[in-house]
Amino acid sequence: MSSRRKHSKVLQLPPEIVEAVNKKLTTGTTYREIADWINQMAEDTGVEISHMSVQRYGKDFLSRLERLKVVNEQAKAIVETHGEGPDTALAEAANKLALQLVMETLMTAQNTLEDEKLTNVMRALTQLQRSSVATEKLKFTFDKGISKAIDQVKQQLQEELKSDPDLYHRLAAIADRIESDLTAG
Repeated sequence: MSSRRKHSKVLQLPPEIVEAVNKKLTTGTTYREIADWINQMAEDTGVEISHMSVQRYGKDFLSRLERLKVVNEQAKAIVETHGEGPDTALAEAANKLALQLVMETLMTAQNTLEDEKLTNVMRALTQLQRSSVATEKLKFTFDKGISKAIDQVKQQLQEELKSDPDLYHRLAAIADRIESDLTAG
């Protein structure tokens, strides 16, 4: 892979114009129309650009935008599948997505990252792993607490319902289902 960095002419424009270019890209404006629009401001911005430069920038921008949409959909799916339990679903989703981005960076960067940047990426990876371990520990503690609470409820029910063991077994089965629902996932 090449060690050259991308220096788009579009990024040499003032931020508000780059933002307008991004918006035009998302609304289907052609690269040539965007280049013509930018070139009308060349006297003020000092940047003249070809439609091919806009196309290269647009391809990269739209690709990153598409990846963000996929990441957003993944986050929604993760949050939706973790309905009950401790409120860790969003943190888990964020960790999984950040880990995916770090891994993607490492895979695509290969030899292009400078030592300092590679160290930062690896540090981020380590922090994500620590966060994941802490989340798993929280879920384990939560599940353990639920089990302990259900056991206490069942013990109290057994004491109260000594005279009606059938009712106790039905209520214990309900408590077991509740425990299973709370600790699933």
